[in-house]
Amino acid sequence: MDWQSVAQAKKASLLSLIPVRWRLKPSDIPSVAALRDVSGYICRFLTPQELAITNSTAVKVLANARSGEWSAVEITRAFCHRAAIAHQLVEICFIAAERQAEELDEYLYQTGRTLGPLHGLPVSLKDRFNINGLESACGYISWLGQKKDLGAEGTLVRKLRQLGAVFFVKTNVPMSMLMGETSNNIIGSTINPYNRNLSAGGASGGEGALLAMKGSPLGWGSDIAGSIRIPCAFNNLYGLRPSFGRLPASGMATSLPGLPTAGSVVGPMTADLPSLEMATKTILDTSPWKEDIDVLEMPWSDDKIQTVRNRACRRGERDGKLTFGIMNCDKFVLPHPPVNRAMKLVTQALLERGYEVIEWDPPLHSPAIDVLFQIFGSTAGASVRQAIDASGEPPLPQLLTWYRDIESQPASSLDFWDLCRRRDEYRAAYNEYWASTQARSAFKRPIDGVILPVAPSAATEEGLFSYYAYSGIVNMLDYTSGSFPVTFADRSLDFETPDYEPMNLTDRSVWRTYQKDLFDGAPVGLQVMGKRLQEERVIGLMEAIAAALQDYTGSESSQA
Repeated sequence: MDWQSVAQAKKASLLSLIPVRWRLKPSDIPSVAALRDVSGYICRFLTPQELAITNSTAVKVLANARSGEWSAVEITRAFCHRAAIAHQLVEICFIAAERQAEELDEYLYQTGRTLGPLHGLPVSLKDRFNINGLESACGYISWLGQKKDLGAEGTLVRKLRQLGAVFFVKTNVPMSMLMGETSNNIIGSTINPYNRNLSAGGASGGEGALLAMKGSPLGWGSDIAGSIRIPCAFNNLYGLRPSFGRLPASGMATSLPGLPTAGSVVGPMTADLPSLEMATKTILDTSPWKEDIDVLEMPWSDDKIQTVRNRACRRGERDGKLTFGIMNCDKFVLPHPPVNRAMKLVTQALLERGYEVIEWDPPLHSPAIDVLFQIFGSTAGASVRQAIDASGEPPLPQLLTWYRDIESQPASSLDFWDLCRRRDEYRAAYNEYWASTQARSAFKRPIDGVILPVAPSAATEEGLFSYYAYSGIVNMLDYTSGSFPVTFADRSLDFETPDYEPMNLTDRSVWRTYQKDLFDGAPVGLQVMGKRLQEERVIGLMEAIAAALQDYTGSESSQA
């Protein structure tokens, strides 16, 4: 069977899993020209109870499950329905999900208690996560048909199930799982629900789109150069990129098997911040290091997050005692006008609450990202090329230049060790710069975190995401970072800059992609970066930033 037939068979099998009563007619789906923002469009296809359930945060869903207000079956069925309508780019396991939910309801009825703290909560997972009985195709046609067994599942999946979570959907990823957008030859491209002219980002773009349309209350993604934070920034979500070893990342399909450094990490993705904290704390409270050799023995620390909360601004006051570094531009690629406005908006909101801000001018990011991507490419992409060639499918256009470079050779051991040396030297220099901010701070402490773009744009057109230095620097340093929503691109505020003189060819290429009418309505998110293994503190910083934005009294027009 040729690759086209395999892909078509997979699409047909996905459709067959959606109950006929949930399928949309072509006339139900408006054209992009008629309606570019479909983030709330699907509400018309849901019942009042389904809307009440799916519009709730994960924390509220769990509270109603514990009280018996909603059964696990009602919750699961509501999210399955919304996911089926919202997102045709997923692998669906509705029947197994409802069966699991029925078992949870029976357990609650028989014992009078919940199975665990996530009892009855539907959870979506990026396609990389192995789940018993399902494929982890990860954008490769040659990986279809290889269903995983229980032994292939990782610690996170096992813990979630033991806690009472219901697995109901796996979400789309790009071919190679190494792109800032989500496209493959099996399903196609995952588009942005807020602006269907643009991408949902990647590589956890399926999760980003599903969460944006409230087809899931809690998702889990992975991040090797921004794959959690990019979709969150593009889809008006919160996401956490922890440091390596803080959360369990076993049991996952990968295009870089055996990578000895700069490895992928997993983290939660949510539509609200309390659910992000709940998800992180709940997993750490299970002591995952007892089962996963790569997880550090670091329990969740209420003290760490409280130290940040103690220095946060009180509601309605101007007494914030946190210090933030602000990086508006990395001196290599200037962010687009919507991202620039978001940075100004956050800066002004923090200053209004009494926080201290310091210009962040660290060792240049772009050369460091070159080193990071040379580490990723040290095998000359042998596993990616093998997975593509195995089915005869063509590489995506985004991978075509690399794929045709047949002269590329794997790095020697000597060269690879030199890359690791350069990485370590850069990390040391960055740490030294961070410590030096103590001398510039009025509080006489090093900064608490750095606020910077996740990407130079508010989403991108399909095939045009090309610059990873803003997101990848976190992976290079193995720092903790949290992405958070700020605003939306606005054609009346975010004008093109025809007189701008680009700094280099890369900057020119990114600058040329911006059109105010095209980007209008796209979410704009940023990130706050903390040091290694500071997940609790970063979540605390995200809280402080979100509160400052909520209380900000200035106008967005003044930031344009």
